[in-house]
Amino acid sequence: MVKIACQTITFGDERHVNNIEEILAAAAWAGYEGVEIGFRRVDPEKLDFYAELLKKNNLKLLALHMGGDFLDPESVKRQMESIPAAVKMVKALGCSDIFISGKRNLEKTKEEYAAEGKNYNELGRRLYEDGVSLSYHNHDWEIINGCMGLDTLMENTDPKYMSFIPDVGWIVRGGGNPAEIIKKFYDRIQNVHFKEFTAENDFTELGRGIVDFKSVYEVMKPKGDFWIVSEQDKSTIGAEESIKYNFEFIKNLIK
Repeated sequence: MVKIACQTITFGDERHVNNIEEILAAAAWAGYEGVEIGFRRVDPEKLDFYAELLKKNNLKLLALHMGGDFLDPESVKRQMESIPAAVKMVKALGCSDIFISGKRNLEKTKEEYAAEGKNYNELGRRLYEDGVSLSYHNHDWEIINGCMGLDTLMENTDPKYMSFIPDVGWIVRGGGNPAEIIKKFYDRIQNVHFKEFTAENDFTELGRGIVDFKSVYEVMKPKGDFWIVSEQDKSTIGAEESIKYNFEFIKNLIK
């Protein structure tokens, strides 16, 4: 069964800090079954509060999303040291998944991607030992240059320790074909991010831009049970209206 989640990034930093109650209520109102929230937007001292909010709105926390520079030794050290806190956080919120993305760099070499992959693999191994799954979320920089970055990351990570959650909008932005990339890494994919771009590379609601979501869904459909996560980084019509529109688009696509 396909389930639909909302990446709450659409609501921006200020509303996450000052009114997370409003955000989760809006996601429930729009019809979503789950949410994905940025790791940095969750206060580790308020886990019971978030757990109650999720329960109140009948929402599942699909994943926490974290990012960092996995080529910088100090950054890698901090990420590894944060594992116990991260594990405690996701488990307290009824979740077992962390989605991760790297630092933007359009000129990263194959050797750098290989080194980065090995660091992700070690992070994933340690999380795996604590019962938490790691999945890599792409942007456009891994897709440019014939998908060299993504290919190299996948070559240098064990599927047991790191899955792949494709962001189809960023794949298109990087010049790739989402359906073909999903086919290539099909066995490493459990869920998918739906993001939309206009021809001018602006964020917009699903179906109002250039991404062929139907072909993506047709490739993912045989999996049966998976989550489609709506992720719109910015809205010009209001976050509530954007996430509602995106939910209805996905609902109509999969019916």
